[in-house]
Amino acid sequence: MAASGFIELLRLSKRGNKNYAGNDKEVNRWSGIAFEMMGQYFVAPLGEVSEVIYPPEYTTVPNAKGWVKGLANIRGRLLSLSDLTHFISGQSVPFLTTQKVLCISHNDHYVGLIVDQVLGIQHFNKKSFFSENKQLDEKLKPYCQGYFQQHHQAWNIFLFSRLLNDPQYMNASEKFIN
Repeated sequence: MAASGFIELLRLSKRGNKNYAGNDKEVNRWSGIAFEMMGQYFVAPLGEVSEVIYPPEYTTVPNAKGWVKGLANIRGRLLSLSDLTHFISGQSVPFLTTQKVLCISHNDHYVGLIVDQVLGIQHFNKKSFFSENKQLDEKLKPYCQGYFQQHHQAWNIFLFSRLLNDPQYMNASEKFIN
């Protein structure tokens, strides 16, 4: 999250500069990391994604649910890796060369979520925000809050903080019956 702190410092430094005049475009703009999953488009707040990486080599974890891929060592830190589409849809997805991993560092959790593709940073006019997307799959609604409409496309706002508060996601072990 150091990057978001750095960005905030830049913003504050501009505010303190007498020669800098903030413009309306900056005030009315919302930016996030855009990604595709399950044939739909999503955007996550910049502060929720610490980095984007290619799918790393990982070690599988025994007795974990099918959507858990395993653990990867990313610069000396253990990253739990899971397939977000598989978790939400319940169906395994074949590997795609376009897949990327969104790394989320939230509280004490460091998780990597595999998505179909990452589309970079997208900017939206705040006036194009709508609070509810009735077309959104019911399985996705607990993790999304509103959407932006841009170029005839709905960009659902995906909140990874909600995912990490979901007991279904946080309990990734298989249950055994003795």
